[in-house]
Amino acid sequence: MPTVSSRRHRALVGAVLAALVAYLLLVAPAPAAPAAPDGPAAQKASVGKVRGSIFGRAGGAPPRLRLLLFRGDWTYLGARNVSGSTYSLSLGPGSYRLQFVDRRPAYDVSKYAPTDAFVRVRAGRTTVKNVRMRAGAVITGTVRTGGKPGARARVVAANPSEQSFETVANERGEFALGGLPAGSYSLFTYDRRRTWVGKSTYVPKLAARTPAHVRIALNRKGGELRVDLYAGGEPLRGSGYATAVSRRSGQFWTVRFSGGSVAFPGVFPGRYKLVMPGVGRWFGRTGAVTNGNVRPGRGAFGSFRLTQRGGAFVGQVVRGDGGAAIQGARVRLYDRAGQLLHETTTSQTGAFLSGGQLRAQSALRLVIDHPYDPNYQTQVIADLDIAANQDRALGTIALPRVE
Repeated sequence: MPTVSSRRHRALVGAVLAALVAYLLLVAPAPAAPAAPDGPAAQKASVGKVRGSIFGRAGGAPPRLRLLLFRGDWTYLGARNVSGSTYSLSLGPGSYRLQFVDRRPAYDVSKYAPTDAFVRVRAGRTTVKNVRMRAGAVITGTVRTGGKPGARARVVAANPSEQSFETVANERGEFALGGLPAGSYSLFTYDRRRTWVGKSTYVPKLAARTPAHVRIALNRKGGELRVDLYAGGEPLRGSGYATAVSRRSGQFWTVRFSGGSVAFPGVFPGRYKLVMPGVGRWFGRTGAVTNGNVRPGRGAFGSFRLTQRGGAFVGQVVRGDGGAAIQGARVRLYDRAGQLLHETTTSQTGAFLSGGQLRAQSALRLVIDHPYDPNYQTQVIADLDIAANQDRALGTIALPRVE
């Protein structure tokens, strides 16, 4: 079985960790698209269009595609299906990255590799960006688990460009992965029964239209890792997806957490890092699991803590004419660029908390109104600043009545 040098292995594992952080962002609810100012006329004036043609091999029409939309810094915005040879988007001004992904099954060896495009959008203008899909590289192979065909084993290919692709073996343990960008890959393989494990298989310098064939043997018994999750000094509330990464093999397992704990059955023996997303007001982080040294065929118990909380504004909204609390008032927080950061409504006592995973920022703007009662005027509080771990009290805010 091909192996990877320790230096190259560390670099690849680092790239896999970065890819996992991106993956956790993708499985989280997508943030809203860039906000436009209020009012139909303002919205039309602040939107631009992106249009283009999509070409397949030899100029032929491409298959059905999935278009992933990111901001210029790779912040995920959403996705849509594309059919036919053209696409069209309406976006707010700014820089964006478009990623076109072939929707055919992973085992289709004729599948196109993902194609990226960078565009700048200007209000009231149309940007034309054509895209050409290119043939993907292919990995085929067989999996054996405990000396037998690895029926329905899961195979994940990860590259140093922070991309990962996966497929499932058939009943004879045979698999194919098409549509891969050219480059080097590490293959991580998972037994369907979560009993057998093995180290990753390295496939170097993979080229398009030149299939690589590998044989994978999972011949070591795995264990189970259970991790209790904490936020500050309390059990972590909420749910999401956490990823355990073997410090010995680089292999990773992603499962759903809830109720302040997470379990990883069938993992490689040894110690682990945990990749945790942000939850509520708590920032995510990557770090070592305390204790939790996994041994073959046995359970291990560890813990992990989120340590930094985002900033927030707290206050109470009352009537401007008598001081009575207003329930259901809408509180929206915007950054200096006009991007909506958080939205909430006031409680029965008029109280609110507006924030989330906010680090140090300035020139924030809080907009308070009542969406169901036109008798209240809008109140704007500008030039606010915040820091992580800060609850900034704004006191009592009176919402004026319309005269």
